[in-house]
Amino acid sequence: MIDFHSHILPKLDDGSKSSEMSLQMLQASYAHGIDVMVATPHFYIKHNTVDRFIGSRDASYKALVRRINESGADVPEIILGAEVYYFGNIASLPELKRLCIGTTRYLLLELPFEEWTQKIINDCEKLVYDCEIIPIIAHLDRYLTYQKHNNYIRELLNMGAVIQMNGEYINGIFTRRKALALIKSGVVSLLGSDCHNMDRRAPNLDKSFKIITDKCGQETLSRIDGCGREI
Repeated sequence: MIDFHSHILPKLDDGSKSSEMSLQMLQASYAHGIDVMVATPHFYIKHNTVDRFIGSRDASYKALVRRINESGADVPEIILGAEVYYFGNIASLPELKRLCIGTTRYLLLELPFEEWTQKIINDCEKLVYDCEIIPIIAHLDRYLTYQKHNNYIRELLNMGAVIQMNGEYINGIFTRRKALALIKSGVVSLLGSDCHNMDRRAPNLDKSFKIITDKCGQETLSRIDGCGREI
């Protein structure tokens, strides 16, 4: 399985604080059945440039690889990406493709925690049609409360965007039913732990996989994995 959303690279954002913590997160994820982990540190246009971000990300990744090699531990394959926070006219940033996942055209995009506007949706559409970048909407579950009075999630799906959900929403007793409904309906295609550490925000997709299998069947989990492999 693939974890499409993680903060495992050390000393980059509010995620892992050290290579040792990152190694523990990777080992836990591997034990949970994760064989590919997408590293998606936060990118904020107000605080960084693409060049500076990629330089810091690559240095962090190299330090982590050294620690992994020293340990000899079995860990998932790491693919580099970013969790890009939306900003106005995002499609006009020439270097945006450099923040996509690996060598793909898929960009993990974090949208505002408020009711979205048509401008935001139009900017996402420009990503698809003008930039040939496919947005992966990060942690849909964290926006649902704000989008009750619009049809923007369906608009994003219709333009080709892909939706990612956090394991926490599936694992939660009070949110599980809604999470599974979104998965069953095909709204959600990708899963992520959004792990930041080994404490309050630790890798957690093992529980999510079991819940999906028990409630929706192995074929649903296989469909999610297949969607991720296609990316």
